[in-house]
Amino acid sequence: MGLGINAPLFISQLITFIILIVILWRWAFPALFKLLDQREATIRSGVENAERARREIAEAEKRVEQMLEKARLEAQASSAKAAQAAEYMRAQVEQQARERSQQIFEQAQRQISQEFEKARAQLRQEVADLAVQAAEHVVGSSLDQTTSRRLANEFVAQSRELK
Repeated sequence: MGLGINAPLFISQLITFIILIVILWRWAFPALFKLLDQREATIRSGVENAERARREIAEAEKRVEQMLEKARLEAQASSAKAAQAAEYMRAQVEQQARERSQQIFEQAQRQISQEFEKARAQLRQEVADLAVQAAEHVVGSSLDQTTSRRLANEFVAQSRELK
């Protein structure tokens, strides 16, 4: 006991320490290692889930981008179809307007032609009446209706030939 060590106390502490290590090794450490393994598995599972979620988000973003592109293309196609339909409608309206204006023009021409023929017939009649009056005045006597008409028609026919 020269070093100040109490041997029975030291041996009892050493046996207690060994018993404590055995108890810890037998029951506490396995439970602690099991808990650490479970925690490690939970963390690993969380990391894997996070990675899987990141991949799924990336795939979803790609799908969304594809859907947006498809929607853009469909919108452009719809816009082009609408423009084409509008152009077709404009052409049809324009064609109908041309046809209607042509009909109005032709109707006006027919009407003018009819009016011209009426005026011409009326003018012929008036010229014939004037010719008859002039002939009566020159001859000094009245001609019968049939003779005066015949003379007036001959006069008008001759005046046409002179033109």
